[in-house]
Amino acid sequence: MPKCSLIIYITLLTLCDLHAQITDSTSDSHGTYQKLDASYIFGGQVYNNNFIYNPGFSFHASYGFRINESVGIGLGTGYSFLKDEHFIPFFVEVAGSRNNKAGSPTVSMQVGYAHAWYTGDMPNTDYDFYGGIFIDAGLGRKIAINREFSLYFHWSYRHQFARMSYEVFGGQKYRESLNYDMLVISIGLIRHGR
Repeated sequence: MPKCSLIIYITLLTLCDLHAQITDSTSDSHGTYQKLDASYIFGGQVYNNNFIYNPGFSFHASYGFRINESVGIGLGTGYSFLKDEHFIPFFVEVAGSRNNKAGSPTVSMQVGYAHAWYTGDMPNTDYDFYGGIFIDAGLGRKIAINREFSLYFHWSYRHQFARMSYEVFGGQKYRESLNYDMLVISIGLIRHGR
């Protein structure tokens, strides 16, 4: 976990530095945004042509700037946990809304890489669990609370690639690719910066 803490710390410093550069270099900027959300995950793992239901929860935070009044681009991280699998994604996000009114439909896409680890019991020796590419795309609706904050509801499809390697009795080693397909329902808060 110390490596994960270091990665999160470096990411946050990079985001702060990126914000300072954008603020200094673009006087006609349309502003920044920060998002924080909590989600329930309906989904599971596709393994050996079988779907294993494996629900969970996730928390994501992102920081970005608006290219125009409707579209923003940012960076983010989070933490997702299923029954025994845990993921820390780092992603690039593109988010948009149809209009800039008090209540408007939204769309977003996140693409990145998720570090992963496994906490369950495994009968095999030398079991290693690795993360992989993370993709999340969905729709939602934001509702303005005031000029600075908006509440948003979001549902999305999330796909997480992962892989595992293990050794069976006799010393033979195996590597397998894993796929997690999930429907995610989120509620969150957006802070609009200037």
